Amino acid sequence: MAILKKLRRSSKDSVANAHAGAREDTLATQPSCPEAKHAGKLTFFDLAPELRNVIYELVATSTTLSLPARKKHEKLPPQVTGLLLASKQCRKEYLPLLYSTVPVVVDVKDFDFRKLMRVVSSLYSTELKALRENRRLIIRMHTHNCTRENLSNLRLWLVNRADSSDRLPWRYEIAVTDANFAAGRYRLLRELMRFYAERLARLQVRLEDTLQWELQAVIAAFDSMALRLESALDEHGVEADASANLRSQARGLPGGGIR
Repeated sequence: MAILKKLRRSSKDSVANAHAGAREDTLATQPSCPEAKHAGKLTFFDLAPELRNVIYELVATSTTLSLPARKKHEKLPPQVTGLLLASKQCRKEYLPLLYSTVPVVVDVKDFDFRKLMRVVSSLYSTELKALRENRRLIIRMHTHNCTRENLSNLRLWLVNRADSSDRLPWRYEIAVTDANFAAGRYRLLRELMRFYAERLARLQVRLEDTLQWELQAVIAAFDSMALRLESALDEHGVEADASANLRSQARGLPGGGIR
């Protein structure tokens, strides 16, 4: 890539300037005297704002922000995309575009949203404003057993969402494993419909009206995954006898398939 240069011409002879104490940054008019040249390099911020925005958008297309579910006693380094570390001006220009356009994936285990709540509460108003415009905010739920403590964590999140003014448009998804085989799909379907659906329904009955809207979005994510599993089973055309046998196998499999 060629180096951009700015040249300034002097109206005086270079020899006369040497005797008259001319400024050191004066450039000779003759290109054959390289020792008399001084290159003034352009910076990234000398580009037009429109060009800088194009560069920011190109970088953003290959970026995903994530907040992983941290295991107990596990320390994870903070994820910082490179342009945010380049300079204060670069961060100021790039951050709103980053937060308003790139996918943001938050992994939540056993309905424990406390880490997410801490992160959101620490954001500046400008960052929240950008995130409100983002329609790619995903909470990916990993669950194993639905205990009373887990339901308490979920209720805490529902209260936070009802009282919060951040108004971030989160969308819920269910993270699953063992969904590539029929037995695994039956096990997941059993957990979704007979385990989590029942417990969430019982929780819903006890909740006040202000918390119902967010819980409905959570329940819809479980329902959506159940429909996907049923559709996958139907596509494979499992016969009734084989279906009953697989259901029996699924009941005997240890552990949960929702992680």
